[in-house]
Amino acid sequence: MQFGPEFHTPITHRAAGVVILNPAGDILLVQEHGAPAEGQKAGLWHIPSGTVEDGENPQDTAVREAWEEAGVRVRLTRFLAVYLGRFPDGEPVLRHAWLAEALPGSTYRPTIPGEVADVRFIPRREFDCLYDAGLLRMYHTKLFYEDVLRERDSEQRPPVTASRSTL
Repeated sequence: MQFGPEFHTPITHRAAGVVILNPAGDILLVQEHGAPAEGQKAGLWHIPSGTVEDGENPQDTAVREAWEEAGVRVRLTRFLAVYLGRFPDGEPVLRHAWLAEALPGSTYRPTIPGEVADVRFIPRREFDCLYDAGLLRMYHTKLFYEDVLRERDSEQRPPVTASRSTL
């Protein structure tokens, strides 16, 4: 055997979520209840996301969490990425994310009381301030947002063509 079990990293925690942008490129984030000093995630912002339950696939988790945490009915439009991270106790977690669009019937209010304090679109400048202040719950939130913005910007740039003077 070329690679044995010593090369395997068991993953017992999986999470999934969605990145939703408005036409201005602002990202939809949810804020956990409480003040940042009150606990590990209190007061921190992140994309609508949560734990993949036993027997659930990550796509269904992403859709469910968007509704529960943000009151948003979504259609997943494209898979973004999977990032491996760690919880504060060191346990590894595999985080999946999809680009999604909000559907009619979205309320932009959490449907599970007590978990989420605020739901809103955050402009890029404010997002960067939240990151700099340590108010994003997961570094992966930043990575997912940057992935979407980078791709969106590359799609909006006109293709490069050679002119006669450069030939």
